[in-house]
Amino acid sequence: MKLKKYYDFLKSNNSFLKTKSNQKLKILLNITKYLKSKKKLIVRNKPIIAQIEPTSHCNLKCEMCIREKIDVPIGTMTFKDFEKILEELDSLSKIHLSGQGEPLLNKELFDMIKYANNRGITIFFTTNGTMLTKEIINKICKVDIGEIGISIDSTIRKKYERIRKGANFNKVKINIKNLVLELKKNKKKTIVSTSAVILKDNLNEMPEFIKLANSLGIKKVGFQTVQEKKDYLDKYNPRTKTQVVSNFNGKLKEKIKEAKKIAKKYNITIIFDEEESVGCIWPWRSIYITWNGNITPCCKILDYKKPYFGNILKKDFWEIWNGKEYQLTRKLLRKRKAPLECKGCNMV
Repeated sequence: MKLKKYYDFLKSNNSFLKTKSNQKLKILLNITKYLKSKKKLIVRNKPIIAQIEPTSHCNLKCEMCIREKIDVPIGTMTFKDFEKILEELDSLSKIHLSGQGEPLLNKELFDMIKYANNRGITIFFTTNGTMLTKEIINKICKVDIGEIGISIDSTIRKKYERIRKGANFNKVKINIKNLVLELKKNKKKTIVSTSAVILKDNLNEMPEFIKLANSLGIKKVGFQTVQEKKDYLDKYNPRTKTQVVSNFNGKLKEKIKEAKKIAKKYNITIIFDEEESVGCIWPWRSIYITWNGNITPCCKILDYKKPYFGNILKKDFWEIWNGKEYQLTRKLLRKRKAPLECKGCNMV
């Protein structure tokens, strides 16, 4: 599975191939430094992957979302701030342009993608698929994007629309088909994938997600279980609290096995990182940056008031990256112990 992920990354990495030689060298040297710094408390590499939140605004109210319950600051990153961040993180190989909102609501998103493309950076982003209009799809076809993930949490219309409140299931399916078709017409290498948050309610649908992907022309499906970190569980609505799947591990393995069998038939790749976690590597390799520049250890830590380690727009990056908070987090995680903010995470 991991080899397949790296293969997909290389296959879709047009930006790196097109960038200048000195930028290629900078990216490769940073990756080399990361391999040498892995599991050290003070690291010499900058992040090789960043998840940058273009906006925390969203056009849906998903059942399992807790952004409103934890007072996530609502706003949108400016292109100017994005430029500043990339000046600091000058040797990134990949950026996930996703966060607590819908990325396509940021009107400067495609300017950001073009700017990153010119620096040899592969772009990934996740969308709920509702805004994939003809105009947006045309813009997608004019830039280099490694992968676009589309969130679909049920193969059944009524259930999907209950989970993804505000979305139209049939319309989203049409949008995906149009996107896949136009990318093919334009000979783009962009990978289109679907991803599902596995809940108690949709656990039995895992094989059906593969069939749905095949019907939409998609060859990659991602799964992740509903987050069971303590700070999430405390803030979920009463219904979502009943949807955790840790008590259904046997059923989960059974359904994954069924899904893999069908995926093999249709030549579809399944990504389920939780199945083979060897521990969290985020504090050595990756960084999460909110729309207003705050740095948190990873995308699953949403309390912006407490465990954010600094602001990249206001403080020296190296002071943050090798500060006492990062060092303590690295120390605990390399022992497979969870820092307070990571308690209950299935990747530790």
